[in-house]
Order: sequence, then C-alpha cells, then structure tokens
Amino acid sequence: MSEDNRHNTLPYIVATHSNHPPQLFLRFFRWFCHPELRRHIEGDLVELYHLQRVRAGKRKADIRFAIDVMLLFRPGIIGPIKSDVNLNHYGMLKSYFITSWRTITKNKGFAAINVFGLAIGLAACLLILQFVIFELSFDTFHSKLDRTYRVTNDRFQNGKLIQHGTITYPTIGPVMARDYPEIEDYVRIMPGGTLNVRIDDKNFRGDDSYFTDQNFFTVFDFKLLAGDRKTLLKDPYTAVLTESTARKYFSPDSNNLSTLIGKTFYWGLDPQPYEVKGIVSNPPANSHFQFAALISYSTVTTTDKDADISWTWSDMYHYLVLKPGTDPKSLEKKFEDFSERYFKGDKVTGSIEKFYLQPMRKTHLYSDYEYDFAVTASGKAVWAMVIVAVFILVIAWINYVNLTTSRAMERAKEVGLRKVMGAFKSQLVSQFILESLLITGAAALIAIILVTSLQPSFNQLVGTGLTWNLLVENLTTQQVAIIIAGLVGGALIAGMYPAFILSRYQPVMVLKGKFARSATGNFFRKSLVIFQFTASAALITGTLIVTRQIEFMNKAELGFGLNNIVVVRSPELLAYDSTFITRVEDFKEALKQFSSVTNATTSWRIPGDRLGRAFNIRIDGQPAETHYTVSHVGVDYDYFKTMGVRVIAGRPFLPSDHHANFEKLNTIIINKNAMHLFGFANPDDALGRDVLWGNDGTRKWKIIGVVNDYHQEGLQKPMEPMLFRPAYSPGSPISIKVQGANIDQTLAGIEGIYKKFFPGNSFEYFFLESQYKRQYQDDNRFGKVITIFTVLAMIVASLGMIGLSSYTALQRTKEIGIRKVLGASVSNIVSILSFGFIKLVLIAALFSLPIAYYFMNEWLQGYAYRINLGWLLFALPVIIVVLIAAVTIFFQVLKAALTKPAETLKYE
Repeated sequence: MSEDNRHNTLPYIVATHSNHPPQLFLRFFRWFCHPELRRHIEGDLVELYHLQRVRAGKRKADIRFAIDVMLLFRPGIIGPIKSDVNLNHYGMLKSYFITSWRTITKNKGFAAINVFGLAIGLAACLLILQFVIFELSFDTFHSKLDRTYRVTNDRFQNGKLIQHGTITYPTIGPVMARDYPEIEDYVRIMPGGTLNVRIDDKNFRGDDSYFTDQNFFTVFDFKLLAGDRKTLLKDPYTAVLTESTARKYFSPDSNNLSTLIGKTFYWGLDPQPYEVKGIVSNPPANSHFQFAALISYSTVTTTDKDADISWTWSDMYHYLVLKPGTDPKSLEKKFEDFSERYFKGDKVTGSIEKFYLQPMRKTHLYSDYEYDFAVTASGKAVWAMVIVAVFILVIAWINYVNLTTSRAMERAKEVGLRKVMGAFKSQLVSQFILESLLITGAAALIAIILVTSLQPSFNQLVGTGLTWNLLVENLTTQQVAIIIAGLVGGALIAGMYPAFILSRYQPVMVLKGKFARSATGNFFRKSLVIFQFTASAALITGTLIVTRQIEFMNKAELGFGLNNIVVVRSPELLAYDSTFITRVEDFKEALKQFSSVTNATTSWRIPGDRLGRAFNIRIDGQPAETHYTVSHVGVDYDYFKTMGVRVIAGRPFLPSDHHANFEKLNTIIINKNAMHLFGFANPDDALGRDVLWGNDGTRKWKIIGVVNDYHQEGLQKPMEPMLFRPAYSPGSPISIKVQGANIDQTLAGIEGIYKKFFPGNSFEYFFLESQYKRQYQDDNRFGKVITIFTVLAMIVASLGMIGLSSYTALQRTKEIGIRKVLGASVSNIVSILSFGFIKLVLIAALFSLPIAYYFMNEWLQGYAYRINLGWLLFALPVIIVVLIAAVTIFFQVLKAALTKPAETLKYE
C-alpha cells in the first residue's frame, strides 16, 4: 500500500474498529501536535497501535500507545500556542536553553542538590512503583477476574467467632450454583498435600497438589500447553501438570510437551496409576494460586462419597463466577437463608455458619483468613510504601521550590532587565519552566541508572524478580495515566510556582534596589520545610516502631524451645500398619545413640503450623447443647520433653497411651487455655475428667495432664485452647533436638540412620527456628524496606536543608561581618543562623507525633501480641530529626561564621 493510500484509508479503519486507542492520550496528542504534522504522525501511531494489539493484546497496546504519545511530546513536534509566544520557534527555544544551561552551571552547588535530591526521590519512587504495581497486578490475567469470588465463612459458637476462614464444605459450590441463578459457574479446590511421585525407580516429592473440578479451566485462564481442554480433570486418577513439574518427572527430549500426554505416575504407595491428561504453563508469579499438579476431583469421590455430599467435612475452597451485571452484595444477603436451610441453625456443625463473597481481585492483598492457601501480602504495607514514595518525591520537589524561591533576590535583577528589554511574562515563565524540566530530566536519567544498578539488591530484599519489562507488562492504561499525571504534573507544579513568583517582579522596583522579600513567600517556604520534616519525622517514628515490633516478635518467649531442633520430613513411602509405631520408635532410639542428639519426637504438626480444629467438644456431664472449639494435634510421648513444653499438672504421655488402632486411644492432654475454656478453676480440677469428642458425641477421652500455653503460631495470632492426643501418622515429621558445635557431622549421622531405616525414601530436613520465623517474613521485609526508604527521605530532606542554610548564610554575609566586628563569637553567630531552621524542624517533629501515633497504633492492631507505644518511641525520633538537622546546618553556617570580617564586609 502506498504512503498516500495508507493514510487515506487509515481513518476509516480506525473509525470502524471496535478497539480504539486510549482516547485520553489520543486527544492529548491532537492538542499538542503541530497541525501540519498531526495527520501523518497520527496515522503511524494508530497503525502501530493496531499491530501491537494483534501481537500482544489490547492492554499492552494501550500502554505502548500512551508511552509513544508521551515520547512525542518534544519541541520539534509541539504546535504553536495561541498567545504572544510561539513555543515552537527554534531561536526562542535555543535562547531559553542556553540561558537555562548558563544559570544551572553558574550555580553548580544548588543545581547538584536539586538534581541529586530529585534523582534519589525518583529512584526511590521507581523502585517502590515496580513493587507496588506487581503486588496490584495479582490475578489480572484471568478474563473473569471481576466476576469471580471466593466463598468465605465465619463460624460462631456460643455467640463467639471461632473461625474466620476460607475452607468450607464439599457441597457449598455445587449447591449454591444450583440454588442461585446469578451464579454462572463454580469450581472446588481441595489441597492434596505433597505430591510424592514414583516413576519407575525414581521418587519425587515436595510439589503442591490440589484436587479440583473439571470446570477449573473455565473459571481460571491458566495457559494450556498440551491436552484437550474438554476432557481435562474429567475422569478419576487423571492429572494436569505444570510445565516445570512435567519436565522434572519425565525429562522430555524435545519441547513438544504433547508427547507427555498419556504418561503415568504413582502417588506414594497408591497402587492406582495416575494418567497425565494435560500440561499447563507454570502459574505466573502474580497468581495467588500456585500449584504443581491438579488432580481430578472425581478421584476423591471415587474412594469417599462424602466428598460430594458432606456438610461437615471442611477442607474445600470454592470459587464462584457470577453472571454479568450481578450485584454480589445482593447475592450475599441470600446466604443467610442458605445457611439456615442447610445447617438448621447450629444443628449440623454445632456452630452458626455465615457465608460471604470475597472478590478474587482482593485475595492477594486483603485476606486475613485462617487456613488460606493463597499467596497473600499486606495491602496496608503496600499502600504504606506508596505513601512513602509520594513523601520522598514531594520532599524532593519541595527542595526545588525552596531553593529556587530562596534565590529570588539574585534572580530578581535578571527578571527586571529582561522585562525592560521587552520580555513578556509568558516568556519568563517558559524560561523558568525549561530550567525545571532540564533539572528534572537530568534527575530522571540518573534515577534510571540508580534503579538499574540497585535492582538486584532490591529484588533480593523484597523477594521478587522485578524488572522494567515486568513493570510495563503489568501496568494498566489507568495506572499509566495516573503515574504520568503524577510525575509530570508534580514536576510542572514544582517548576511553575517559582516561575510565576519570579516572573511577576516589577522591573522599576527591582532596578531601583527596592526589592524586598515577601512575607508571604517566607511563610510559604517555612511551611514547606515544616512539611518536609514532619513527613521525615513521621517516617522515622514509624520505622522505629516497626523495627521494635519485629524485634519483639523475634525475641519473645514462646513457651517452648525453638533452638537446635532439626525437623526431618516424614518418609514418603511408609505405610501405616501394626508395625508402624515400632519402626518409628526404633528409629528414634537409634538417633539417641548419637551424643549430639538429646531427644526426638513425631507429631502431626510442628510449631508454626496451623492446627486443625474440633468443634463439637464438651465435658462429660455438661448439657448436650454445650459446644466448645479447640485446636488439636496428635503427638508421641516424647513431644513435650523434646519441645521443652512444661507439664504443670498430671503427667505427659507414656508409651502405654499409644496404640496402632486409633479407636483404642482414650487419653488426652490440654493446655491452660483449654482448661479455662472448659470451666476449670485450676489444673488439678481438670485431671481425670472425661471429654466427649467424636461424631456421635459419646466417645470419652480422659484428661491426664495440663501443659503451659505456648505460641503454636506467630505473635500475630493469639494462643488458642489446645488438645493433644497420643497419635502417630505416616505424614508426621520427625523433630530432633541436637546439641554441640559440629552440626554438619550430626546431620550426616542422622541421614545415615534415616536411610538405614527408610531405604528408598528421600532425606529432607530444615531447622525449626528458621521455619517458625518464616511467619515473620513479610514483617521483616516490610521493616527493611521502610527503613531504607526512610533513610532516603531524610537524605533528600537534608540536602534541601544544606542548600537553604548555605544560601541563607551567603545572603547574611555582611551581617556576619558586622556582628564579628562588634565582638560576636563564632558560637553566637552559629546559634543565630541555626536557630530559625532548628525551630522549624522542632515544630515539624512535634507535628509528626499525633500523625505517627494514629497510623502506627492502627498498624499494631494486626498483632495479637505487640509492644506498648511508650513516650520514648516518640521522643527519640524528635531527637534524631533535630540532631540530623543541626548537624546538617552546622557545617554550612560554621564556614560562614569563620570567614574573616575584612572579607565579609567587602561582600556586595
């Protein structure tokens, strides 16, 4: 197609195409582009947009179009503005540029402070922006995201909330879809645990598997690489593997993954083979649902019919897709009737059930649910980072405004002369704005270099592989508009205020030497300084409180021994039979032969894990309508000794309490929390009492001991009533208490014994301390990030203070000389010059206290156990900010104070 024909036909294509470029940016382009260039450039832009849309999709094409438009916003393309000035006039622009460059190079110190202050602010913003955009992008690749919801539920017992979670019953999704026409589709997901795979003579384990319905791929948009979407997860004992899992299991010779369809593997000791029906791409990093394998839900219903009909088996997660136009709140109101109809008050589960809808869009950042399998983060922390980024950038812009306006006296003569020579106000404004854009451009270039250099370290800090490409891929058109408007708008505002202030000076008054500083201007500059240091002091206070809370959690007394415990994962190929307990105990005894091993135990769960709950429990003799809820775990008789949990009444478990037949177990131990829940005044009162616990409510368990409370989970959560019973299981990890310095030799010895007792099983271990403290991983990360960027905020604010104090000292040079001649000491002059700044910083620090208290008190509410907000936590940041400001100012004014009077009196 010829150039002319292409441009003649393009408007018709654009007008008739259903996918237009972003209209906001198209209108902006038409506004600034020169009329003679507009038609041809717009044609190229739109054609490129449609090509990009076909190749990469509409969202990425929109983003690329917005970026292209902003890159075109340059002098050679900008059209004439209807005023007395033509911004496109080459000679005029050249003059502006030369003058701006001379002004900047003449004042290198102030220019450097502005450039590096802005560069640090922009770099910090870009790093935070990458992190925030990634966190906000979770699950956006699903086409039905805005109509997909998770079913959550709250359980109430005796009028008290006992569970706020995401796990519900097998029947919830199917029955809701049947009862409510507003629901278009649903899917169930049930955790399958660790996928222990056998293929020929090879064992693989450690991969997360889930059972799910056939319509999983109609709800979610995970990319299918091989297989027939219509038959996936339909038949029992069929699986869909991720690409990385499939390659690990089968090591295909080529990239043609379809050759893996029909391959089989065995799961643990199950004699039934599982057939691979599909291969999907690895879940994106920004997916809240991460999996290695999906197993057909019909596999579960084949072996257990309750998996389809139970109203009490609560191990399922349910997602609903609502029909377009459905109001989720209106549908949610109908769930009260649903609960009453199927649960009949508390007659079915022994607790009141209330169901809700959580938008899948909020799953990652706004989930505080128990038993959640989703990849979650703190929405508060993410938005806190946004606030920090804005503060740093605003502080940098304030530096520019303050330093520019503080030099008003020096620029006033320039403005006066220019006006006398015939310059219009709009020309002067353009001149000063161009200076601002040059400084901002230089700062942006340095910021990009800084971000690129610091990217690996920042990625390691936040635990995510952030890149420029990832940022562009995850940006939405709306976010691009907001970011561009924020950055460009802020830079223009920061440049325009000084420009209008400087350009309005009257030439007659200036050239007569009657120019005086405006009281309003002085007040405004002081207000900006106060804002800068209010933000900085609030950030320091917040950082100090975050750091103290994290330190408190890491060093808190937990009620059990966390250190020097090695946890060995359970053998994956070990069946439970009449000899199981004997084999495990023999292994433990063999371990104890090592001098460096002091004890060993097995348990269903280790400290740090969320325990299961029992809901229908009561003490024998209490009314039948009484229901208690407690967390429970199976442990062996060495558990309390190995973990260092103190028995305060009765006795620990003995070997005689255990039995291979679960039905013959009848003893339990409770913690103090459970003792109080059951209504016992002291531990001795609980001993010998029977607890009724079982499906029919008649099975009796005798309380033989009471132990101290301990933190089964991190300090974000309260300690709960706990019940222990003597039980073994094939999936129980083995916790080994070790001592001595040569830990490598001890681990080698443990591995040797493990392989002797459990041949063919893989040996994997970890340290309990590191695993337990992973619960604080997000908190530790947030603490480090907020500390680093708070330091950056103080650096930027201090740069501005250096510039202001230096220029103030320069302006008062003659005053300093006169004072020294009249006998003033260096310390007198330093205090006089410093007092004004220190007063502003002190006011700012005091202003920051109520702001910091409010926000940090809200943040601490997320922790069940937290520090007290004592006065020292607020006094210390005030002292720190004042000291930093004092040191920053001191060296600037000291230099002026030490200047000889003979030199200062010659000034001007």
